[in-house]
Amino acid sequence: MSTSFEVQPPKPVWELPPVLPLNQVMWDAWEAKGIAEERRSNAALFKASLWASIAALLAAAVIWSHLAPYDVVVRFIVSIAALGITVRSLRTRHYSTAVTFAALVLLYNPALPVFAFAGDWQRAFVVASAVPFVALLARSPAGAKRHV
Repeated sequence: MSTSFEVQPPKPVWELPPVLPLNQVMWDAWEAKGIAEERRSNAALFKASLWASIAALLAAAVIWSHLAPYDVVVRFIVSIAALGITVRSLRTRHYSTAVTFAALVLLYNPALPVFAFAGDWQRAFVVASAVPFVALLARSPAGAKRHV
């Protein structure tokens, strides 16, 4: 009684793919693409923070009589956006913009409020506080590159 066995061929062993030399042109293109993508996302975040601040300030002016319980939210949104713009302006050496928005950070600080959302002059001040944000947004096609 003879039993025949079939010999299985050995399974192929996984090997590393061949290592290609670094192509500097492709690396530079990949790096430039990443930098351009980062600049676009930073510009989009910058514009979003400007729009959020403008919306918060104008909404505060519109619903002034019902705003007292929510003034901390408005202060927080405006101060965070102004702080981001201040840091960005300092990095790009736009010191006048940095000083303007640093003053807004101090005025809208939610921890130590400088003014209450109560009277008519405060309402005018809130509307006037939107002007630096609108001015920065208006010059954003050229200004977005400078503030990135």
